[in-house]
Amino acid sequence: MSRRDYIKLSIAALLGMVFLISFFGSVSVPLSALELKWDLSLFSSGTTELIIPPFGTVRADTHLPPLKFQITLENINLDLMQEMIVQLGEEDFVLQLEKDLRSFLYYFFIRILLLGFVGGAAGIYLMGERDLYKVLGGGSAGLILLIILIFMAFFTYDYHAFSTPEFEGVLTAAPWMVSLIEESLIKVDTLGQQMEVMAENISRVFEKIEGIELFGVQEGDLRVLHVSDIHNNPAGIKFVNQVIDTFQVDLVIDTGDITDFGTPLETELIAMVATFEVPYVFVPGNHDSPEVVSRMSEIDQVMVLEEGKVNIFGLNIAGIADPSSDSKEMAVASQKVLEYNATRLKEIVNTGEKVHIAAAHHPGLVKKIVGEVPLLLHGHTHSFDIREEKGSVIVDAGTAGAAGIRGLQVRQEVPYSVVLLHFLTEEKEEPVLTAADIIKVFQLQRGFTLERKVFNVNVD
Repeated sequence: MSRRDYIKLSIAALLGMVFLISFFGSVSVPLSALELKWDLSLFSSGTTELIIPPFGTVRADTHLPPLKFQITLENINLDLMQEMIVQLGEEDFVLQLEKDLRSFLYYFFIRILLLGFVGGAAGIYLMGERDLYKVLGGGSAGLILLIILIFMAFFTYDYHAFSTPEFEGVLTAAPWMVSLIEESLIKVDTLGQQMEVMAENISRVFEKIEGIELFGVQEGDLRVLHVSDIHNNPAGIKFVNQVIDTFQVDLVIDTGDITDFGTPLETELIAMVATFEVPYVFVPGNHDSPEVVSRMSEIDQVMVLEEGKVNIFGLNIAGIADPSSDSKEMAVASQKVLEYNATRLKEIVNTGEKVHIAAAHHPGLVKKIVGEVPLLLHGHTHSFDIREEKGSVIVDAGTAGAAGIRGLQVRQEVPYSVVLLHFLTEEKEEPVLTAADIIKVFQLQRGFTLERKVFNVNVD
């Protein structure tokens, strides 16, 4: 057989292999509570793609051979997942998932190798060649080529490549999705340890500053933590919990956007709020869908404040949900709608007992009660701000979740930030705001800042 014939047979075997894998190289498989779809593409870039519809794709250059591995999360059975975690425990559930995944990978690659062999043989056969040895030779060529490519991918695979990934779609770098890939638990634990060290150091500093104990440890001091815009960042939720524990917080007020898209997956992640051991007032933001609001209302210590007032520890708190929270659109409401709801909040404030705190997500919702309520809390901007205007203290806590997906879209790092508010309760007829501690944590810079703002209050 001439050299030209060998080349024709080799090309036919190669085309047959590529054709068969292209059409039959996808496999959907249930792994515990997850349903994943696996794809292998030949002669593509050496990348791994992880797809979570409808949010988007995270991609990294992970290996040298021209193979593209694509994993799509097609479904999550949340009820089954919760049941398995209860039965097995979280660690055993993860181990079981890893075991199932390893078994499937063996099956997947054996299947691919068989497809390579059959495709190579089919290419020779469809070319018109009926010689059994040549047909088997074409299958062997396809098999050997695939074995070489897969082994090269295995030995050159670098999962650390996901530390500098590429993103596509509405996801555009959501930290909670990246956490599903590799680093979330590490980041969360690191942040928790960082907060413990920070709290110890700050406590020592405060003890040495003249007069600081008046606001920090005296009897009758009520500590209220203002958080906002967690945007479904697991590290952000851990951050809030750590502040609660280390700074002995009595009450949390969350001014919304605890999620990004209001999906069932996100509502399960925010269930971590159930681990908080203090009352939690939640005022929905424009990214909080009706499903999110409903899920938050199921948590025992959470009080969802959609419209009205609530009294906790002697504090009268008024609030109104963002008008966009009654749908899944997440769009910022029009100026006309914001004006209407701002007027409605003003009516709530001016009805009944005196209000000490008014809370809403969008800053436009509190603008009509400046000067009428001592303390106004809002979020939405992802930028910390605290100011006094017409006798009101207006606080924007920034973002306790480092802006979620938006935090990775800007060149300058967005810090995790919260505000710890101190109220004097026993020496005054009404609760009085005495100080505010602004806590910021910078993950990339590996640092933190704390600034205390003291308000002029006669405590005699």
